[in-house]
Amino acid sequence: MPLNVKTLLLAATALMATGTTANAQDASVNAPYNEFLAKYVTQVEGINLLAYNKVTDEDEAKLEAYIETLSNVDSSDFNKEEAIAYWANLYNAETINVILDNYPVKSIRKIGLLGPWKKKRLTVNGERLSLDNIEHDIVRGTYDEPRIHFAFNCASIGCPNLGMKAWEAETLDEDLDQAGRDFIATARGVNVSADGKLTGSSLFKWYKDDFGDSSEEVVAYLAQFAEGEKKDAMLAATKFDKFDYDWGLNIPE
Repeated sequence: MPLNVKTLLLAATALMATGTTANAQDASVNAPYNEFLAKYVTQVEGINLLAYNKVTDEDEAKLEAYIETLSNVDSSDFNKEEAIAYWANLYNAETINVILDNYPVKSIRKIGLLGPWKKKRLTVNGERLSLDNIEHDIVRGTYDEPRIHFAFNCASIGCPNLGMKAWEAETLDEDLDQAGRDFIATARGVNVSADGKLTGSSLFKWYKDDFGDSSEEVVAYLAQFAEGEKKDAMLAATKFDKFDYDWGLNIPE
């Protein structure tokens, strides 16, 4: 798309946002993002994959316009559910944008020296923010909610699924539970070997303290999202035997 057309689209959406986004939980605000996800995200064996290679210039511009819209929302009076939904949508949309800006790339970790997380890419209500600022300083720093880790997606196979629709405050509690179940059900969340040993996502090592005060508490907390033999194995365990994480890009083969 020519730069002037892309700029005009971004500007037009930002102008509309000034009159329509006082309440970021209005479903219409997330409509462009939902359309993008519906068009480009598919599920393969329990993993949601995004066809970055098929995103058109027009749809990329619409995604950037959506990010601009959210960036001009005043979230200072949001309750917990509104805030988590808002920040998770902004984080996930910008992460997709990062990949599109750098595509083709095999892993988000290949962007920059240490990944893109510390670069202040966003200006939210006049404040420059990085992806790390959003996830760790604002959301994890404010809310005692372990399920937050099921909401943020880092464009990697090992990460909990990128949702097929935007997070909404009204359904956040049940949707976070479902995201937890979806993640734990796959081997990248928790895998039980034939001899009963547990391999957990490295998320549960990196952010262990968010899930419990001990290894046993962490496994027990996560077991509530498991079913069947996997749940039984987790409830019988006292720790994960090892951890693993696949940083490969979450794109269909």
